[in-house]
Amino acid sequence: MIDPIVQVIISRRKLSKLTRQQMADIAGMSLKTYQRIERGESDMKMSQYRSILRTLNLTDLDVALDVKEIQPFTNADLVAAARLLSPEAQALLVRFIMNVSK
Repeated sequence: MIDPIVQVIISRRKLSKLTRQQMADIAGMSLKTYQRIERGESDMKMSQYRSILRTLNLTDLDVALDVKEIQPFTNADLVAAARLLSPEAQALLVRFIMNVSK
């Protein structure tokens, strides 16, 4: 199975109407290397990931949000998001969840 981050990269490349060759050229890697990344045959180095994001004009947040469209949210995602809230907002969130679950 292909990693969800790679799925996002493939989807965004296609939306940008870039071929694999164009993507590899602009990102500064060989076509063979890029094809291996897309097929899930090779793990990306962080430098390759950054080059791909620059090529597609994406941020880490763009990728993370796109991944969430591919994968369902988990309890851990909710907990992580709740940590960003103030204590007052956390209390409101808990009350909301309790009311919705009744």
